[in-house]
Amino acid sequence: MKTDVKKFVLTGLMTAMVFVLTFTLKVPVPYTSGYIHLGDSMIYLSVIVLGPVYGAFASGVGSMLADLLAGYVQYAIPTLIIKSLMALVMGLILKSGTKKSTLAAVGTSLSVWTLFSGGAILYLQNTINTLGMSMVVESLIEGEATPDAIQEAEKLVNALPLKLVLGIGATLVIMSIAATLISKKTGHFTVKAIIGMTAAGMCMVMGYFLVESFMYSPIAATFSIPPNLLQFFGGVIAAGILAPAIKRASSLLEK
Repeated sequence: MKTDVKKFVLTGLMTAMVFVLTFTLKVPVPYTSGYIHLGDSMIYLSVIVLGPVYGAFASGVGSMLADLLAGYVQYAIPTLIIKSLMALVMGLILKSGTKKSTLAAVGTSLSVWTLFSGGAILYLQNTINTLGMSMVVESLIEGEATPDAIQEAEKLVNALPLKLVLGIGATLVIMSIAATLISKKTGHFTVKAIIGMTAAGMCMVMGYFLVESFMYSPIAATFSIPPNLLQFFGGVIAAGILAPAIKRASSLLEK
């Protein structure tokens, strides 16, 4: 099969796979009317199979179509931009030619992530000190503010700083373990690929935080960070499981 035709076919395949895993496995997220899914796994694999440019197309278009057809029209354009950026960032890291550039990418990603998480914690604490816990809690509750709803919201507010700190540690620990286990099991992921997925996941979490801050409120957007972190980790694990099948399909098209 000619190279250009093969590339287009693979791009179509990966666009469809991004769409399917985003559209079919949705878990609603409170406070922002969003959802988490396993579609990011196909974003990571599309970059490995297609490279940054075609991978960005498959990632952005497949994710945007899922939002449009699932009724999340308000997220369609932000999703197109964020998911395409995820693929580009990961692709650029995979293409980095030297150990120094790879280490620079790691340092930059972790620094940005640490500053972002620290800033989110400080923002939440400052908002609580300024407005009071009751106002913060009321801003999160949809519908009638029943005692149970208030108590549940207070628990979330109090637990969020710890979740963000744990998210920083988990990014380091879980990704290191995943890199070791997945590489041994499938042989498809390199350490550089794991670093690229980590950077892409950070782009996703921070991108949706910025978008949801304007769409809803910074407080509501802050509470979308833990679910998006869960989506990030789940996407990496699913990518490791699905990698052999995707690589097999792409190799068949080469024949």
